[in-house]
Amino acid sequence: MFDFNFTGRTLVILITLTCSMSFMLFGYDQGVLSGIIGADNQFGQDFNHPDANTQGLIVSVYQLGNVAGSIGIFFVGDYLGRKKSIVYATAIMLIGASLQTAAKNRGMMYAARVITGIGNGANTSTVPVWQSETSTAKERGKLVAVDSSLMIFGILIAYWMDYGFAQVSGPAQWRFPIGFQMVFIVIVLLLAMVLPESPRWLHKKGRHAEGDEVIARLVGKDVMADDPRVLDLSTVIMKTIELESAGGPFKMKELFQGGKLQNFRRMCICFAVDAFQQLGGICVITYYLPKVLSGSVGMSRHMSLLMSGIITTEYFVASIIQIFLVKYFKRRTLMFLSSAGEIITMAVLAGCVQDGGYAAGIVAVIMIFGYNTFYAFGWLTIPFVYPAEITTLRLRAKGAAVASVGAWIIEFMVVQITPYCVQNIGYKTYILFAVLNAGIILPVVYCFFPETAGMRLEDIDHIFERGGITGGVLSKTGRVVDRRNDIEGAYHRAIQPGEQNLSGFNPPSQFASEIFEHQEKT
Repeated sequence: MFDFNFTGRTLVILITLTCSMSFMLFGYDQGVLSGIIGADNQFGQDFNHPDANTQGLIVSVYQLGNVAGSIGIFFVGDYLGRKKSIVYATAIMLIGASLQTAAKNRGMMYAARVITGIGNGANTSTVPVWQSETSTAKERGKLVAVDSSLMIFGILIAYWMDYGFAQVSGPAQWRFPIGFQMVFIVIVLLLAMVLPESPRWLHKKGRHAEGDEVIARLVGKDVMADDPRVLDLSTVIMKTIELESAGGPFKMKELFQGGKLQNFRRMCICFAVDAFQQLGGICVITYYLPKVLSGSVGMSRHMSLLMSGIITTEYFVASIIQIFLVKYFKRRTLMFLSSAGEIITMAVLAGCVQDGGYAAGIVAVIMIFGYNTFYAFGWLTIPFVYPAEITTLRLRAKGAAVASVGAWIIEFMVVQITPYCVQNIGYKTYILFAVLNAGIILPVVYCFFPETAGMRLEDIDHIFERGGITGGVLSKTGRVVDRRNDIEGAYHRAIQPGEQNLSGFNPPSQFASEIFEHQEKT
């Protein structure tokens, strides 16, 4: 592995760019088959006119690969580290994308989709952790929101690519759009190879000098490893690791333990938050938007592809807005807002599809615009940052993997049943997702998901010390968590006003995990 000596804001930008390109690849993969899959177009001719169930299987085996990749990272992610996990996962995706592009029959396409999914599942388990562990508490949500926005940009590129190549005759109509994902793959691979490992992972593995060096590079140009800002954060991380490691090497049973750390509760929340991201109905829109527009709204194939591109363009604009929302609003607030909007738009969409008239079709399209907008405001981003926030460093990679498994299992189920549902139960498909939002997602989030916005990773743990059925989420002390010295950060010290550090910078009194906020511009 290479590691070019990037520092300061340049390094932060490059890490974010790598994570964003990985998310863009993820989005492109989600959207690219939506305008290609079919029974009677060129794809259908080349793959023996697949029926609705077969079309669903061609799309959904990708999710099974993602489940396998997420499970793989659960077991080897902490051993490989964040950087190597991303590099190896992206290399696997390159193999899978090549095979998809060259597929000659259904069997080859199934296998290639699974291989690509394995790489993507490993990536989606690792990239948010790497981003979170190299970000400040203040910037963490915003940077992951940027990643999520570019994921939507990837879907946008896929839809317009499908629309453009629908006018092309021959196998290039589907081979080029599928093969284009390799552009993103190569960029992610090259960038990941020249950027540093997470400093928190390095310290966890006892590579303290390397960890301090990466922290110094993140703080700014020409910052030394003995800078007080570096030493303070390094001390917090190492003491956290020391306390978490008091029980010896990791044992699988730790995932099911309660106690003060509440590991089992954390794992359940990790699984649920990513599962809810898919259970609200976004897969119906993302993977099958042209099919929904033609099958439910009654548009022609050409018009459905064109409208899919327009709808996804608006979706991307909404995802840009949420970059600012996630900075100024709490995590729970955005999840509530997002689910409320999904309930309303899915319910109205169901009524419009049942009506079947021209005016109802127009309203249905407006509801799809609205659904994407509300989804972008909350459920698009929060599930990517939340698992890394609520897990301890000891279990962070495993928590992210559990979350990813939750997402991909539910996504597989939804993607597999959607063609059948649209074809056989029609408008009731959308009622189903409205009910899931209202009956399951909102109550669980309200009762069991703690607020984490603006808190450092090392200080979130004492939220889970609260007792009761809801773990303190609904109590005053559970909702408002101060930044006292807790069991995970008892040894850190705040930089006092006027205290001089080695770079001559005089920061205000603050916690050591906010040190990165003083990054010197390069």
